[in-house]
Amino acid sequence: MRTLIVVAELGSGGAETMVDTLARQLTDAGDLVTVASNGGWRADRLAEDGIATLEVPLRSASPVSLLRAVLRLRREVRRRPVDVVHAHNVRAALAARLGTFGLRPRPRLVCTVHGLADAHYGPAARLLRRCADVVVAVSADVLDRLRAAGLDEGRLRVVENAAPVLPAPDRAGARRRIGLAPDREVVLCLARLAPPKRHDLLLDAWPEVPGGALLLLAGDGPERGSLARRVRAEGLTDRVSLLGDRRDVADLLAASDALVLASDREGLPVSVLEAFSAGVPVVASAVGGLRTLDPGAVELVAPGSAHELARGLARVLGDPARRDAMRVASRAVWERRFTSIAMVAAYRDLYLAFGIRRPSRHVG
Repeated sequence: MRTLIVVAELGSGGAETMVDTLARQLTDAGDLVTVASNGGWRADRLAEDGIATLEVPLRSASPVSLLRAVLRLRREVRRRPVDVVHAHNVRAALAARLGTFGLRPRPRLVCTVHGLADAHYGPAARLLRRCADVVVAVSADVLDRLRAAGLDEGRLRVVENAAPVLPAPDRAGARRRIGLAPDREVVLCLARLAPPKRHDLLLDAWPEVPGGALLLLAGDGPERGSLARRVRAEGLTDRVSLLGDRRDVADLLAASDALVLASDREGLPVSVLEAFSAGVPVVASAVGGLRTLDPGAVELVAPGSAHELARGLARVLGDPARRDAMRVASRAVWERRFTSIAMVAAYRDLYLAFGIRRPSRHVG
């Protein structure tokens, strides 16, 4: 099978992690895969490992960038015809459909929706109705919102996000490499520094968290400057550390006592699933796909409340027995529901449902 995966960029985000996993495992299964994106460190690594990549200007929402992306995708598909185009989120789906318009045979288009702001579901449904043969929601919550926005049932599927098996470094070694004290409680927030993730709420809550735990904010984004200024202004530099964009997720999880996510909205965040795979307790807002998770594996709190977030963190950090039980439960949930092997198999079955039966072959 010949597959073109299209995504805005390939840095450290959850969708990017999922695309990286999908591309690698499809390639391992013998498929011919090309990944089109605006670039990023994951794109560089895919290319280094022999997976074809294509740079397209999808990061910007400007019409000029969209046109350039369409033309590059069109040249690529004419040069190397594909059976399936798998786009991630709406802009990528639009570029992919325009880039393959009128081609014969026309490749089928799958679009995965990773989660949108409430106001964007209506426009997304209208566009995807015209663009996509199948629309995949990463959680039942995203599917319900797309359906409510008018996308017809027959076009919708759910394939839940997943996390690959991460290396399992020892805690002491991970802490040494990161520069953390061996005995201090550490809470990790692994998320883009952007408004929906509500780092501002997390900073509101942090003074209420007892015990002097250290908060690590791993990620980059438009709010980094304002968050850094606030940490300094409020005298939190000894309790909050902004790490920037990181690629050592396995070390960060191994070094942490819990992962926290204060988001206003989520599809199904890969950072939580990575924490599950590593057996790290999670405290998170009860939003989106997070609400379907086993309560024994995650401490869910009311969204938008700094006080409830602080209370949830205190319940987990202050109860070693609860943390141990969560470690076991979260790992079991990951093994049962969120392995990358199961996710990739579900997507491959979806591609094959289009009737594509061409044998895979590698070309030199």
